[in-house]
Formats: sequence, C-alpha cells, structure tokens
Amino acid sequence: MRRFVPVIHLVPAAAVLSFAVLAGGAPDPRCTPATPCPPGPADWLLLGTLLAPALMVYAHRPAAAWAATGGAAVWLLPTTFFHTTLGWRLVVPWAYAALVTAVARRAGPRPRTGAPCRMPPRPRSLPAVATPSLLSGTALLLAAVSAGLAVPWRTDRTAPWLTVVVAAAGLGAALLARGAHRRRGLRALFTGPQPVRDVRVVDQLGYLHVLVPSPDGRTAVEFGVDTADGYSSRADEDDEPETLPAVLYGEPRTGGWCAVEVAGRLHVPVEPVGATVRVPYDPDHGLPREVSDDEDQLVDPDALTDADRAAPPAQEREHRVAPGRAWCSTVGIGLGAALAAAEMLHRGGVTGWAAAATVAVVAAAGHEFGWRTQLRPRLRWHTGGVAAVGFRDRIREPWTVDSAAVHDDAGTVILTAGDSVLTVPAPRPWPSWSDQRDADQLVAALRLARTRAFAGGELPPPPAIDPRRRPLLLYAAWAGTVAAALALFGR
Repeated sequence: MRRFVPVIHLVPAAAVLSFAVLAGGAPDPRCTPATPCPPGPADWLLLGTLLAPALMVYAHRPAAAWAATGGAAVWLLPTTFFHTTLGWRLVVPWAYAALVTAVARRAGPRPRTGAPCRMPPRPRSLPAVATPSLLSGTALLLAAVSAGLAVPWRTDRTAPWLTVVVAAAGLGAALLARGAHRRRGLRALFTGPQPVRDVRVVDQLGYLHVLVPSPDGRTAVEFGVDTADGYSSRADEDDEPETLPAVLYGEPRTGGWCAVEVAGRLHVPVEPVGATVRVPYDPDHGLPREVSDDEDQLVDPDALTDADRAAPPAQEREHRVAPGRAWCSTVGIGLGAALAAAEMLHRGGVTGWAAAATVAVVAAAGHEFGWRTQLRPRLRWHTGGVAAVGFRDRIREPWTVDSAAVHDDAGTVILTAGDSVLTVPAPRPWPSWSDQRDADQLVAALRLARTRAFAGGELPPPPAIDPRRRPLLLYAAWAGTVAAALALFGR
C-alpha cells in the first residue's frame, strides 16, 4: 500500500501557495530599485491572516476554519498586497478558507454505529483534562494582545513582527478552543447514554491497551486509552501483560472519548482516543493474531511471496534492501556529510587544500557508513540455517528450536538463530516496483524455512556468504559529492 500525506498538511502548503499567488501580481509602477517601497503594517497583518490558520489547524481545526474565513473577509478591504495589485486574486483567500473548512469538516463528529447504548457508571469526579492547552493558549493570547497594544507598528523594524503577533494570537485561541472542546467531550461522555461493547484490554497503570473484536471475530480495532487511575486491575504488575474482558463506553474512533470498565472498576480517560488500527484477531487467545503467531512462530501464508512459496527447501534465498533505496540513502549520507563539512570550513575561514582534504575525508566517512549500513548487508537462508553479512561481521548459524523471527512497526526484522541475534532492515520497497520483501514477507519466508528444517530429513549446512567488494560506483559517488561540495562553498 502507498503512504498518503495526511490531509491536514495541505493547509500549510495552501498558505504558502496563496502567498505566492497574492504577492505575484503586477508591481506598483512607483516602486523601483531607486525608490523602493517597503511593506507596510497592513501587508504584514494580511500575511498573518494566512499564517495563523496554517498553525491553528494542528491545534483545533474548527477554530482554524473560522480564522481563515475571518481572514478572507479582511482581504476585501485592501487593493494591494506588498505593493502588487490584487484584482482577481481576491478569490484566493476565499479558496484558502474553503480548503481549511473542508479539512475541519473532514474531522467532524461521525454518526454512531448500531451498538446498544446505556449510561456509563458515574465517576466520583472528573480529572482536569487539557490543562496544558488551556494554560499555553491563555499565555500566548495574552502575550499577543499585549504586544499588539503596546508596540508601535508603523516603523519598518517592528512592522514584520505583526505577522508573528497575529499568528500567535490565532494559535493561542486555537489552544483555548481545543482545551474547552476536550473538557466538554469528557463531560458529555458521562451525561448521556453511550454505545456499549465487549472488549479485551491489557490493563497497565495509567494506560489501557484496547481490542474491539469485530462481530465475526476475525479482526479487531486496536487503540490505547490514557487514564487517570492510580490502580490497575492486574493482580501482579510483574507478570506478563494479559488481556482481560472489559466493557467499553463510547465510540472507538480517533478523537472520541471512551471509558472502560474492567473487573467492576471504571477507568476514566484523560485524553481522547488517538490513532486506531484494524488488525487480524485471534479469538482463542484474545490477542492480535500477530502476537499469538509470534509466540508460536506460525507462518502467515498470505504474506509469502510466490517465489518463496514455490522454492525448494534447500534452495538459497536472499534478502537485501532494494538497490534504489540503498544507493539513494548512501549518496544522501555522503553528500550531507560533505556539504556540512564544507559549510563549517567556509564559515571558519578555512580554505585551500586543507579544506579540500577535510571535505574528502568527511565525505569518505559518510559513504563508508552508507555502504556498511545500506549496501553491504545481506541475508541468506534455507532449511540448513541462515548466513548474514552485517555492518562488520559475517555469521553462519543453523536453525535451532529457539530460533525466531519477528518485526517491529519500523520495518526492522529481529532474527534469532543459534547464538546470534540479527537486526535485518526490511523497509517498504522503494521504488514500488523493486523486487524486495517487506517486513511481513521476510518474517514469513524465514519462519517457513525454520518450519521445514524441523520436518525431518537430512539438512544441508548453512548457506555460504562472502562480503562484497566496494563497487566503482561508490568511489564515483564519493568523488562527485566532494566536487559538488567544493563547487558550492569554494576551496
């Protein structure tokens, strides 16, 4: 699956684009290089009306929508912006406001599902939620208002700060609106009937890991709830986490408020629900199927590639990061190191062959690090065991009963084989057409080989593997980055 940019990030991009369009009109003929016209306070004020919603949308989307609409109305008053004629460009602030409003409506309340409803137990008291938002919003708003009233804005030195004041006032108002909205949401959770669902939870002190199974029991919605509890329903905090039956009150969606009743005790939330994810569910264990599969090292047949599924048990299989991604990362590391060194030398006044030699050494170190972390690592395996070349070492280990392969959410596979523990990078394939396994596919292939190793029969020795020599292209990339850094900053 492709990763999509969150819709909320469109607002800052639209603010930048709006500024470019609004300031790109026909310049005032009276403003020339000989007689420049510095921007006035009104220009910086209008720029603040564009910047404020771009910041506010991350704190409270409805407040950002109202600010963008009010700012669009302000744009009807002037006829120029940064001494350029507006004309038809007056529609740009309204288009910007429409985009911010659409983003705000996208995150609005969702209709309730068909779950049965009943009143949740009433807690003795509600925690004071969103206090940091309320305090920081009040401080920002008071500071912005004080600066707006006390500072003379007609001078060329102070006028640009008017943009910062307007943006700070908007952000402060958004933080206040966010805090008030969260407090209303928590109170509403206990003042009316709420949807009720049977769930499984891992009860940890101050945090609940919640699983909401689907009606067919094949999947579950997974999320976390921060609570204000000083107790836990677990008998012994030193035990391994286990799922417990519980009752969930509220809608399990991002931004919603949910309370959980575990073993007769009500856990009151202090934050709305964050990110939710739908995961495969194991109803027998009450756990995500990935967790129960990790314990038993089960093979997910849907994650196997066609080549891994059809390969004979003794055929060597190999994994490495896609060459396109590996080379881009290596060159990026080397180029970044070379440019940083060249800029520091340039600022320090170091020139001549000493600067060139220093940049060359730093670039070489960056490319060497990229080579050892991106291009050099490889993993081979079959039923006889695994072999790997890493940052420094080379290992060969047979499969044992303690061998295991799991992965984390960052695309890193942890492989235990023999006496070795390997960390194998398995990021998303890039470019998308590259022939590289992702973390799920690599774990499935390794577990399949491990399972076949214990099926009986004579096993071959672990695969042979040799470190590769550094390719000529790596030296060419090093030379190119050194030349680019010296050309940009001089020798």
